[in-house]
Amino acid sequence: MTDATTAQATPAEGSLLTTKDVTVTYDLTHEALHPTSLTFEKGQVTALIGPSGCGKSTFLRCLNLMNREIPKCSIGGEIFYHGRDINTPKENLFELRKSIGMVFQQPTPFRKSIRENILFAPKKHGRVRTREEEDELVETSLRQAALWDEVKDKLRQSAHALSGGQQQRLCIARTLAMKPDVVLFDEPCSALDPISTFAIEETIRDIASTGICEIIVTHNMEQATRVSDRTAFFYVGDMVETGTTQQIFRNPHDQRLVDYLTGRFG
Repeated sequence: MTDATTAQATPAEGSLLTTKDVTVTYDLTHEALHPTSLTFEKGQVTALIGPSGCGKSTFLRCLNLMNREIPKCSIGGEIFYHGRDINTPKENLFELRKSIGMVFQQPTPFRKSIRENILFAPKKHGRVRTREEEDELVETSLRQAALWDEVKDKLRQSAHALSGGQQQRLCIARTLAMKPDVVLFDEPCSALDPISTFAIEETIRDIASTGICEIIVTHNMEQATRVSDRTAFFYVGDMVETGTTQQIFRNPHDQRLVDYLTGRFG
């Protein structure tokens, strides 16, 4: 790994989310992710790029401890969230995922109405108690996901009646309804058409402007340049290079990153 990987080995003071030498090992022997140290700040979008199977999604799933639920999967290193290490057996995953939300590759709306998709988790956690609070949360969340104007007269209809792009924005709105300060995106546009992709990208940028930290895995390098402030390049389990998105794409240092950006592999 390059110096860019190890330069952030200790949590930056006041940083929102920091990893220190995080590793992922399957079946006790296969290390899918080598020691990786990165820092993520409020109001920034970080893109994780690299060829398939390079470790970027594996790393992403570490950040809300999803890998812990995979049999024979071990996460090493430290993951500091608001300055405390959450990579411990005592960490309450139910509580953690209120604050570190995730949007997956395929839209995953519940088989409920649009309104109930938004309210399901907040009701379960006691976040809303009155009809007025529910109405306000539904509208605010859908507006943040740039979906309100399209569905405000259809809130009682099934979420599965929406288009694919609308379903994905509903999933974003559902995540935002819990008022997280970190949102993880795992290839959120890979199954969508260009118009829906553009809408999702605009939504991601708008969300960042509210102070939420976002981390997105993408195979689309143009998308990374459009939505992200910082980029990290992964290759064969290594986090090879990280920096501002402008620097990564205009002045890459590591030859593996240069080869990837010029299409020599991918």
